[in-house]
Amino acid sequence: MKKFYLFLVLISVHSFSQSLVRIVPENFSSVFNFGGVGSFDSTQIVVSGQDGMPPNGTSKFYIFNRDSLGITPNGTFVSPETNQNFGGGIEMTENYLYIGSITNSTNVANGGAVYVYKKVNGNWEYLLKIQPSNLFENDYFGSNLKFHNDQLFITSYGYDPNGDGTINEGAIYIYNQNEDTFSLQQTITGASNSTGFGNLIDIEEGKLVTTATNSNDDLIITYNFEDLNWAQVDNTAMPDISFVYNPELSLLHSDRVSLSNGKLYLYHINDTENDFLGLKMIKIYDWSDTTDEWNFVEDIIFQEGDYYQYKVKVNGNNMFLIPTGFYVLQVERKNPIFHFVYENGSWIYNNTYTGMSSYDNDNFGHFTMLKGNSVLFGNALEYWTQPVMAPNGGAYFLDVTLGVNQFETNNFVVYPNPTEGILKIDSQKSEINSIEIYDYLGKKVLQSKSFVSELDISNLNSGIYFCIIKSSDNSMTNQKIIKR
Repeated sequence: MKKFYLFLVLISVHSFSQSLVRIVPENFSSVFNFGGVGSFDSTQIVVSGQDGMPPNGTSKFYIFNRDSLGITPNGTFVSPETNQNFGGGIEMTENYLYIGSITNSTNVANGGAVYVYKKVNGNWEYLLKIQPSNLFENDYFGSNLKFHNDQLFITSYGYDPNGDGTINEGAIYIYNQNEDTFSLQQTITGASNSTGFGNLIDIEEGKLVTTATNSNDDLIITYNFEDLNWAQVDNTAMPDISFVYNPELSLLHSDRVSLSNGKLYLYHINDTENDFLGLKMIKIYDWSDTTDEWNFVEDIIFQEGDYYQYKVKVNGNNMFLIPTGFYVLQVERKNPIFHFVYENGSWIYNNTYTGMSSYDNDNFGHFTMLKGNSVLFGNALEYWTQPVMAPNGGAYFLDVTLGVNQFETNNFVVYPNPTEGILKIDSQKSEINSIEIYDYLGKKVLQSKSFVSELDISNLNSGIYFCIIKSSDNSMTNQKIIKR
C-alpha cells in the first residue's frame, strides 16, 4: 500500500483578504442565515438568505455580479408561488437558474418542486416549475441539483417507491433539457433499506458518483452513461470507521467522497497508538474499465486540524479539506478550510482560510461549491454582532488561479519533534504574543506570554501535546508535539 504524507503539521488560521473575497448583500444587518447554499456562473453569483429574523423572515436568493471590479449586489428572488418557500439545492448556468423548493406543497405536503429561471437580456425571468407526476408526501423533490451536458439532475431525498412518507431511500430524477423544454429521461433510486441516496452528485466524463448508507455500510454507487441512460456499474462499501478514542464517531457519507481527475477521493480516519486524534487520510482510487470497480492507489496522510469529521472537495489541481464537526482541543476558533494543490506529482499544502468576522464557532465551508478555478463558500452561522440572536451569516468567493506562491502564511517552526524536553521555536514572519501547551484532554499544562526561542517541557509526562502559538496579527498556529 502506497502512502504519501502531507507533512506540514502546522495549522495556521488566517483570513487571506487578498484572495478570499467576502460577498455582502444590501442591507446586510437585516439579512439572516446568509450563505446556506449558492451557485455561480462566469459573471454572477447567487446565495441564499432570509430577509428577516427567523422564523419570520422570507427565504430569498441574492444575486451578485462579478467582474474585474469586484462583486456587487444585483437584486433578489422570492418564490414565484405564494406560501411556497425556497429551500434545497440550487444550480446556475450561463443562461438558466434552478432553485429547489423541497417543502413545496402545491400537489402533496412537502412533495417539493424546482423553479427554473431564464436569463433574458441580462435579467432573470421565471420560466417554469418542474414536478414529477408520481410525487408523494415528504418526497422533498429538489433537495440537490446538478446540471451536466444538457441534463438536469434533481434529488428527491425523501423518495420511496411505495410512497411511504416515513422512508427516505432517495432518488435522482434526470431531465433532458432542450432550450426551454424539459423531459424526464430516467429515475435512478437508492437500494431498499438505505437512506441518503443522491445527497451527493458528482459527475465527470460519463461517470456519476453518489452515496448512501444502510445499517451496515456507507456506500459509493457509480453509474456510467451508456446508450443515453445512466447504468449502475458498481456499488462499493466505504472503509469502516473504528476509532477507540471516540467509539461513537460517525462520518457523513456524502461528505467523505469527491470525484475529479478520473479518480475517487475518500476521507478516512484510523486509530494510531497513543494518538487520540487518529491518522487522517484521503484515500485515492482509480477506475478500472476492465473490472468496473474502483481500485485503491494510495493514501494521502494529513495532519491539519484537531478534528475527526471532514468534508473533501476536489476539482482539478485543488483539494479543500473542511472540518464539519467539533474541534477536539477546547480552544475556540473560527472554522478553517485547508487548501492543497497538486504540483509535481504530489498534493502540497497551500493555505488555510477562515471567515472574516471577529466571532468564533461558525460553519465556514459547510457549503462549498467548486467550478473550474473558482470556489464559493457558505458560512450561514457566522456572527457579525454579539452572538445572541440569529446569525447574519456570510459567503465568500475564491479564485485559485493565482497559484501556490501567490500567498503567504505566518507560520512558526517548532522543533525537534519528538523532543526529550527542549522545544526550539523559530518565528518566520510574525511576532509571538503567547505560547500555550495542552495535553490530550485539552487541559493547559504550560504557558508563556512573552516570546521565547526555547521552551522547556522536560517536567511533563511522556505523551502527545499540542503547542498553540498566537501571534501579534491574531493568527494562531497549532502543532502536535510528542514528548518522549
